[in-house]
Amino acid sequence: MSSYFDLKELHEQYLKPDMAVGTYTSKDSAFLDDSVIKILPLLNKIFSSGGVKGELLINLSCGPFFQWVIPACDNFSDIVLGASTDQVIALIEKWRNNEPGALDWSHVAKVVCELQGNRDAWPEKKNMLQGKITHVVKYNITNINPLSPITLPQADCLILPHCLEIHMTDKEGFCSALRNASTLLKNGGHLILITALEQTFYMVADFKFPHLCIDESFVRKALSEADYVIEELQVFPRMCNQLHDLTDYSSVILVHARKSIPVSCSQKP
Repeated sequence: MSSYFDLKELHEQYLKPDMAVGTYTSKDSAFLDDSVIKILPLLNKIFSSGGVKGELLINLSCGPFFQWVIPACDNFSDIVLGASTDQVIALIEKWRNNEPGALDWSHVAKVVCELQGNRDAWPEKKNMLQGKITHVVKYNITNINPLSPITLPQADCLILPHCLEIHMTDKEGFCSALRNASTLLKNGGHLILITALEQTFYMVADFKFPHLCIDESFVRKALSEADYVIEELQVFPRMCNQLHDLTDYSSVILVHARKSIPVSCSQKP
């Protein structure tokens, strides 16, 4: 694949989002601990600290992976979910409207609620999240405004789970996409970046998709060059010691960073 547009066509034709969920994040997935469960305590800590809150949260994901919003939904009035394809939008809307055959994120919600002190409160958490979602929209990470033609107020928090490295074919493209996504976030706002490290491919059904191979040092450099200050960073080594024919990541990284506030210079009279 030579460009974002080649990957976009691949995703639209061959990436079955329900199968991606089943393979990597469902309650029966061998990758569940690596992809979700190990990360939730840190994510819950970030959002329960009281410092990451506000009016608007935006989540941009390649697939219908909005489970990261569950520990955050108490802290924001409005939530926008960005989706990469029409199929993903349809799956999210099915879940949002409690339609038959909808995705089941109850196993994630139960863990989050247990971390917050009441595992049995997960149905209320689900209803709260559904009620706060104001838009489910398609995004294009190559646009300066990835949600164009929709224009929203800048968010207080932006979550990018497995987004930039899925769509881009080189590191320059990753950095450009990060700058574009950052236009959605207000100065001083919080970024949550979740990505797999040293991964070159992933399988969904029988199709092999390319994945941009990046490491921790590159992630740190990209964030610094995009004017972010890292608040917290943790690397979770791969624990699933099987199924390397499905995906070859070595670890998963979660970064909480703050978008720098430009320093204004006043001229002396």
